[in-house]
Amino acid sequence: MGIVDDVTAEAEALVRFFEDFDLQALIMPRPAPRATAEEYLATFPPMDVLVCDHLLRNSWTVAFTGAELAARANSRPQKLPAIVMSTHVGTHEASSIHQWRADIPAVVPKGAESEQVLEAVQYAIEEAAGKVSRERRRFRTPVEVLAVYPEDESPYAEVLVSGWSLTQSARLPLLRLEQDTGTAAETLPPGTWLRAEVNCYARRAEDLCFTNITLAPQLSEEIQAL
Repeated sequence: MGIVDDVTAEAEALVRFFEDFDLQALIMPRPAPRATAEEYLATFPPMDVLVCDHLLRNSWTVAFTGAELAARANSRPQKLPAIVMSTHVGTHEASSIHQWRADIPAVVPKGAESEQVLEAVQYAIEEAAGKVSRERRRFRTPVEVLAVYPEDESPYAEVLVSGWSLTQSARLPLLRLEQDTGTAAETLPPGTWLRAEVNCYARRAEDLCFTNITLAPQLSEEIQAL
């Protein structure tokens, strides 16, 4: 078990937590200045699971977040199961996780009950082995753009995901939208329809992840004609 946290006391607390369950845990050293997430991962010894702090900016100066680190660990050819622990779950700061959420099996609040932490670790191990949980399976669904916020610290579009909820909105990271569609997000007016693969059984809006996003101009016309 590898622990990545720039606050030593919190990293040590996680080591004690896992050792209470007879799991060996090792704190990863500070990354080299200007190292990328991939370069930092390459310095790790063999391990079964990686647990990352969310932001890594209390005492480290790094070009990546723990969310990016976990996502890249999970998406490597030789997958390293990884989860994120954050004090910002359900807050605006959590928006920096959204860009990477598709490759993070679980995000756990710091201070969560031990059962929730261990369940998240199991999720990551199973997903790396190809067993995707119901809450993480993605389905093709219409997505309506309600508003676009390109000036936000973590730019996003407020959207309605038809296959998840017709009343509760969610945040779609603009970087993901632009990478998939090749379209500048700020040019998309409210009412634009997209199609995307989304985990429609997610319990919370912040757990939604979006992949294979495409524009759906004909869908807008069809719905307006109804």
